[in-house]
Amino acid sequence: MGEYRVVRFESPESFKQLEWLQTEIWGRSEAIPYHVLIAFQRMGGAVFTALDANGRPIGMLCGYISVRDGETYYYLHLCGVVPDKRAEGIATALKMNLREYLLERGIKVARWLLDPLQVPEARLSLRKLGAVGRNYNSNFYGNMRDPYNRGLESDRLEVEWRLDSKRVLNRISGVDREPRITDLLEEGAESIITVVKEGVLEKILNYRLNFKSEKVLVEVPENIDYVKRASISAAVEWREITRRIFEKGLAQGYLVTDLIRERNERGTKYYYLLEKNVKLD
Repeated sequence: MGEYRVVRFESPESFKQLEWLQTEIWGRSEAIPYHVLIAFQRMGGAVFTALDANGRPIGMLCGYISVRDGETYYYLHLCGVVPDKRAEGIATALKMNLREYLLERGIKVARWLLDPLQVPEARLSLRKLGAVGRNYNSNFYGNMRDPYNRGLESDRLEVEWRLDSKRVLNRISGVDREPRITDLLEEGAESIITVVKEGVLEKILNYRLNFKSEKVLVEVPENIDYVKRASISAAVEWREITRRIFEKGLAQGYLVTDLIRERNERGTKYYYLLEKNVKLD
């Protein structure tokens, strides 16, 4: 675990480093130009950068203030960390610095988009930070060519982070303990996807769209990038079926409230938790 610090760049020369950093993080040639990032920083948005002990940028976050239905919120456009530093909690630190910055300015809500098949990002957002999924956007950006998105349509789950809510405070402090899948099933939750393994490849055997419980578990593969490399048809099936489930559930009033990890002697599994009639404070 290396040392790092989170800063807000101010000089134009500093922002120029963030163009190549984006390429290093996402592996694509397109990047938000440095002058746009300067505008974000100086005209009401916010850009945070993580620097290693040598002052090299290794992570970044950027976005801007927006309004929806009369409510002011921060739209977080991107947050990423270079591949060899992703296990060091830097993405969490970036978002926690953002949270403090926004609350100091009276802004109590942040929203962003995530790929629901990318487990690390979704688990950080839902389980660790306490954000909640409210809207599903099918192929939001159209077909994308970068390594992160190539091969699948760019579906995105919109999550909402209520910065000073009791739920968020409990999640970021660790007070809210992660539920166990066996306990949820005993309490009446239903698992609506049956998954089988062909070697180490996770594939969908069957699924249901008729939800009967107020708590629904949706299993997703541990590593969709591995699935894409092993079988693009299996990855496309994961995208299409989970899309149907999320769209159906959210249309019926469910919210995406968690991404739960289950570990046992057979390996690790991940389940989204969709809940109906849940109180969020």
